Amino acid sequence: MAATITVYDGADTIGGNKILLEDRETAAFLDFGTSFDARFRYFEEFLSPRLRAGLLDLIHMGLVPPLRGIYRRDLEDSEGRAWERARRFPHYRERRVDAVLLSHAHMDHCGYISFLDPEIPIVCTSMTAYLCKAIQDCAAHQFEGEMCYAVPRTTYEDGTIGAAPHRDFPFVRRPYHVTDNLCDDPGDFWNLSPAVARGRYFASQQREVAGGVGDLRTRFFPVDHSIYGAAAIAVETSDGWVAYTGDLRRHGRTRILTDRFVEEAAKLAPVALLCEGTNIDREPSPTEDQVFEACLEVVRGFDGQLVVADFGPRNVERLLTFLEIARLTGRRLAVMDKDAYLLTAMHAVDPSIPTPGTEPLMIVYRRALREPRHWVEGVRQWYPEQVTAGDIGTHIGDYILCISFFDITELVDIDPAGGAWIYSSSEAHNEEQQFELRRLQNWLERFNFSPFGLTERASRFHASGHIGAQELARVIREIAPRQVIPIHTRSPQRFPEIVPEMRVELPRVGVSMHLAG
Repeated sequence: MAATITVYDGADTIGGNKILLEDRETAAFLDFGTSFDARFRYFEEFLSPRLRAGLLDLIHMGLVPPLRGIYRRDLEDSEGRAWERARRFPHYRERRVDAVLLSHAHMDHCGYISFLDPEIPIVCTSMTAYLCKAIQDCAAHQFEGEMCYAVPRTTYEDGTIGAAPHRDFPFVRRPYHVTDNLCDDPGDFWNLSPAVARGRYFASQQREVAGGVGDLRTRFFPVDHSIYGAAAIAVETSDGWVAYTGDLRRHGRTRILTDRFVEEAAKLAPVALLCEGTNIDREPSPTEDQVFEACLEVVRGFDGQLVVADFGPRNVERLLTFLEIARLTGRRLAVMDKDAYLLTAMHAVDPSIPTPGTEPLMIVYRRALREPRHWVEGVRQWYPEQVTAGDIGTHIGDYILCISFFDITELVDIDPAGGAWIYSSSEAHNEEQQFELRRLQNWLERFNFSPFGLTERASRFHASGHIGAQELARVIREIAPRQVIPIHTRSPQRFPEIVPEMRVELPRVGVSMHLAG
């Protein structure tokens, strides 16, 4: 049987990638992410898929593929309604998969691993594995986002699904197989329990090194992206190599990683290239070096005043940019406890990643919390030297404070008399994000902040995590695959325009594509 690719999500949207690769007796997903486009079409912050219904809402509303055999059994409703609804879809199938090959730890690529059978191994870099755990540890307890471990569920007498009693049922841990060497992890972060001592049991787990998937040989290539640990993936099928870019760029400080991937992928002469196209319709992004210079200029212009750095929650490269700016301007970088927790996880994989314990200029901002969560207590124990709102308010010009819109109520406690707010994140991509930016603008006006980078277009204060159209065309030509399959884009039809000499196959959701020929 010839190898096939079936795109179940990400065919004409940005994110939510769920791409099934099948060859002979082996099947593996390339990513299994949350499709925010599809989710926000039906749900929002206060309207979520119902845990008590298990898989039913997700399958009925088309948020996950209608594939029986790949999901958690404890989320199946007792009456079988989820599978009755799944059969209504023309691409319903019964199928087992051998692994998820995970490109990186952004939720639109990994979030819906939450619903998969916990026996399916997740194959990724060590950094991606540790980031997934740290992200889940810090998140609100919900069944959307159980990438590394899951709260076991049970069906009650009334047919509803809920959490199983914690005294009788431990967390269910997913097997993670890493594609690089096992890290030392002297503090055993991987087995750090997310629960308090009297809570649900968290069994220790040994990580394994990946040795391929079934009959398929796999290769992971580190690439330049806005999150550490990102990788492109190549899989050797019976019809030849299939390459998958994941998310990448060529304008970050580690662009050489993307260059190396392109060089190595070209040597494989791939039969197909699954290629992201997030920015195919957007103007070129500034480089990370240009962002550094723009932000440094602002900070130097606000001597004696508070500077706030607002950037993506897992964009550690941007955090390190502001750390260097703090060094050059005689300030300290105050980071949120969630940032400190994430850095601790990353430091376990790569000791060169700084933490508030290894970098004197970095300090944790201590939120006033009535009942700190377990992971927050951990951060307070690891890094006892912390700074409060009162400390910053008293020494207002001594800090660059790393917070985002969702932490903005801290300004009420700090009570600054103006300052600079550097918005170093992506522009709004949907209506809800536009509303958030307007609310942010209202807050900044209330506190007399000067905003920088608050625009509905790309700004010089943010470097995109995605490759631009011109560089994208170069990447495709340099790899020279037999066919190109656009994914992770709202404009797949643009691919034949930027590489007219290439064979471009536009995927259709749930329709298998044969690679032979």
